[in-house]
Amino acid sequence: MVKIVTDSTSDVPAELAARYDISVVPVIIEVDGATQLDGITLTRQQFYTNLESYRELPKTAAPSPDVFAGVYRKAQAAGADQIVSIHLNRRFSGLCGAAEMAAQEVLADGLSVHVIDSETVTMGLGWLVITAAQMAQQGAGVKEIADRILSLRSHMRIYALIDTLRYLRKGGRASALVAGIGDMLQIKVLINVRDGNVEQIDRIRTRRRGIDRLLEVAQSHRGVQHLSILYTTLKEENDIAQFQSSLSHVMPVERQYSMQITPVIGTHVGPLAIGVAMAVDV
Repeated sequence: MVKIVTDSTSDVPAELAARYDISVVPVIIEVDGATQLDGITLTRQQFYTNLESYRELPKTAAPSPDVFAGVYRKAQAAGADQIVSIHLNRRFSGLCGAAEMAAQEVLADGLSVHVIDSETVTMGLGWLVITAAQMAQQGAGVKEIADRILSLRSHMRIYALIDTLRYLRKGGRASALVAGIGDMLQIKVLINVRDGNVEQIDRIRTRRRGIDRLLEVAQSHRGVQHLSILYTTLKEENDIAQFQSSLSHVMPVERQYSMQITPVIGTHVGPLAIGVAMAVDV
């Protein structure tokens, strides 16, 4: 039996993780000196509600190889003899490295673990994980699953509008000068995460224009297989409903998902960030 494992940065909705028997390893978050587990001892709502009041920028870390090995052995005890473990882009985190070390450790137990770098983030990773789990439930083998996921990676698109550059500066991803000027001019940055890289698409002076530009980019795709609306915090309660309506011709509203994104990304993009994750035809 093949089991699928991922980490909490995948943002896989809890109901889908349960439906497809996906094991989710929580990422470590250090908040003002206190160590928390994403989604276990610290909820997304708690994290973002307090983000602007934290004394220091929260730090995130991969769980230890021992934690991954424990999850793998638990899956083995439940009947798995092979595992596909899919994780956050290794350029952003040490999750793949920790998973690979654990995979070597459990070899002695007769357990084979295939670790895959998703080369993407949040629900870009999430949709890869869900696809793998669906295939596993249908009886696909490790090679078939791995080949499919490696093929699908290039179909994932993440577009996001960053409302403030202040958190990128705190995390060392933007200079104080650039972030200061950006905040003074209220510049919003539109980015794309694709094939393991983060690219700047545009800079916009107002949030309204930024959202229009984000929707324009998302609406340009056809053959969309999956669509998720991502956010850290919202400016208006109807922000999500407006996004869903605007993208309904790309994907019916009832097939869209929306969720607060992983703190691993949110701590750098800050409040009011909003985006779209899509699986598209290339």
